[in-house]
Amino acid sequence: MKRSWRALTAASLLVLCAPANAEPTFDWGGQGNFSGFWIDQDELVGGDVNGFGFAGEGKVWGRVRNVTDSGIEYGLRAQLRFQSSEHEFSNDAIRGAPDFVDEVWVYVQTAFGRLTIGLEDGAADSAGIYSPAVSDINRIDDARAFVIQDPLQPSFAAFEPNGAHLRTDLNASGDALKVIYYSPRLIGVQLSASYTPDLRRGLDELFSSSTSVNRQEDIWEVGVNYQGSLSSFDVGFYAGYVAGSNGDPGITAVLVTGNPSGTPGTFSSNAFVPDDLEEWGAGAQIVYEGLKVGGSYRSTNIAGGAGLADDKVGGVAFSCFIAVKGCVLPNARTEIWGAGIEYETGPWSFGVNYVDLTEELPLANTGGLIPVNFQPSDQKGQGWSGAVGYEFDENLRMGVGYQHYSFEGPANACVAAACDTLDADVAYFETAFSF
Repeated sequence: MKRSWRALTAASLLVLCAPANAEPTFDWGGQGNFSGFWIDQDELVGGDVNGFGFAGEGKVWGRVRNVTDSGIEYGLRAQLRFQSSEHEFSNDAIRGAPDFVDEVWVYVQTAFGRLTIGLEDGAADSAGIYSPAVSDINRIDDARAFVIQDPLQPSFAAFEPNGAHLRTDLNASGDALKVIYYSPRLIGVQLSASYTPDLRRGLDELFSSSTSVNRQEDIWEVGVNYQGSLSSFDVGFYAGYVAGSNGDPGITAVLVTGNPSGTPGTFSSNAFVPDDLEEWGAGAQIVYEGLKVGGSYRSTNIAGGAGLADDKVGGVAFSCFIAVKGCVLPNARTEIWGAGIEYETGPWSFGVNYVDLTEELPLANTGGLIPVNFQPSDQKGQGWSGAVGYEFDENLRMGVGYQHYSFEGPANACVAAACDTLDADVAYFETAFSF
C-alpha cells in the first residue's frame, strides 16, 4: 500500500512539474444557495422536532493552468465548501482533509484524454446520468439539503434509519484521493476509470501503516457515458461499476432495529466479517425540445447506500463500527432507483421526481428474546416531489417545491426504543446564484 501511495505522489509531482511554453492563467468562480423549509414529520410523544428550517451552502473554486505550444494543458483546480448542517447529509465521511476542503486535483489534458490526480469523485460517479430535476439543491435523489430530522437525536441529525440514504449515484469512494482517466469523447462515447488506494482525503496518513480495521482499499471504478442525438431527440445514458477489497478484515457486529415478539427495539447483529465492496448502476435521459425524461438505478452492498463508514476511535481507524450505516454487508444488498420528468418553457421549469429504496439487513441477535436470532424485514424508503423554478438569468434562479418522504422499517415504529418508520412532508423556497 505504501508503494501505491508513493507512485501516486510521484505522478502528481510529474504533472505539476511538466514543461509549458505559455504564461499560466488563473480563473475562479463560485456558487451559493439558500433554502427555507416548512416541515411536518412524525415525532415522538413529547418530542420537539423542527417545524421550520433553513439551509445554506457556498462553494468557491479556483484554477491555474498552462497550455503548451503543442496543445497539452496542465493545471491545478481546488474548491472550498462552506455549509450548514442540513447540507452534510450528502457528503462522504472520509477522514483527512478539513471539512471545508471539497476537491483538489491536478490534471493533464491531451488529445488522448485527461489524467487527474487528487480529491475528486470516482470514475463511475463522474460518468453518471440521472433523473432530470428542477432543483439541484433540494432534489430527492441525493438531496444536497435534507431537513428530515431523526426524532431520537437532541439536535439536528438527518433521519436515515438503518443507514437508509436515497441516492442512486455510485458514491462509494467519495472524494478520496485517487487517480482518474477520462478518454476523449468519440462518436458520443466517453470511457473513464479510476483507482483509489484506500479511503483517505488528506496527507496525514499518506505513508502511514496504522491499523484501519475493515476499511476498503484498492477501489477500482469504470464508467461509460454516451451523449448524442437520434432524430429530434437528445439522448444520454451511462453505466458504472465499482469494486474494492476489505484490506484488514475484522469480525464485527452492528446495531439493527427489529420487532421480535411484537417488541420494537435495537439489537446487535450476529458477528460477521464485512465484505469486499461491490456496486453497479446505470441511468438514462431523453430530451425532446423542452421535455426531459430519465431515471437511474443502483445496487450496492454498502448498507443503506450512504458513503462508506470511516470512523476513528482512540486513534485507531474502524469501519463498520457499531452503526450499520456505511457498513459493507456480506450477502445483503441495497437497491435504489429513481425517475423524473421535467418540462422547460422560457425561463420556467416544472418537474416531478420519485425515488425508492429497499435495504436488506443482517441477522440480528435479541440476546435471549424469542426468537433469539431473527431476520429483520427490509428497510424501505420512498420519496416524491414536485417543483417549479424560474431562471432570471444564467447566474440567478429561484424555485418552490413540495416533497413527501415515507420510511418503513423492521421495527415498524417510531418510539424511544427504535425509530425506523416515519412520514414527512416538506415545502420549500430556494434561491441559487453563481459568479
